[in-house]
Amino acid sequence: MKPDRWQKVAELYHAALKRPAESRADFLRAACPDDEELCGEVESLLALQSKAENFIEKPALEIAAKAVAEDHLESVIGQQISNYKIVALLGQGGMGEVYLAQDMKLGRKVAIKFLPQCLAADERARKRLIREAQAAAKLEHPNICGIHEVGEENGRSFIVMQYIEGETLDIRIKRGPLE
Repeated sequence: MKPDRWQKVAELYHAALKRPAESRADFLRAACPDDEELCGEVESLLALQSKAENFIEKPALEIAAKAVAEDHLESVIGQQISNYKIVALLGQGGMGEVYLAQDMKLGRKVAIKFLPQCLAADERARKRLIREAQAAAKLEHPNICGIHEVGEENGRSFIVMQYIEGETLDIRIKRGPLE
C-alpha cells in the first residue's frame, strides 16, 4: 500500500473510532462513497480493533490476584479433612496453603499443607507434593518437622505434618542473618 493511501486509511480509521460503533458504517460510506476498497480496509481494521479491545481486559497480575482471593474464599477452615479439623490458615504461597488443624483421633495440633485450588487438577503439582512428603519423611532431625500422612480428599492433595509453634522462616530472616 502506498504511503498516501495508508495515510487516508489511518485518518478514516481514527475518525471512525471517535464515533459510536453503531454509526461507523454510515460514516465510512459517506467518507468514501466511490472507494469500496478503502472502506473495506478501514472496516477490517475496525473489526480487528474490536476483537483486540477485549483481548486482555485486565492485567495478568490482577487476574492472578483475583484467583488467589477466590481460592481463599473457598476456605477449608472449620471443615474436617480425614481425621483433622481445620482451625486456621497459617500461611500461603504459590505452591501451597498451610493450615493449623486438630488431630481428632490423637488430640494434637498438626499442620496441613494443601496444593492451592488452582493447582488441584495439575498432576505434576500433585506428584511434586507427594515427592516433597516422601523426602521429608525420610529425614529425622530436630529442625525438620515430621510427616504424619499424605492424602487426597475432595479433589485436593495434602500433607499432614508436625505442627511447630513459632515464627515463619520468612519473618525470622527479615530480622537479620541466621548464625
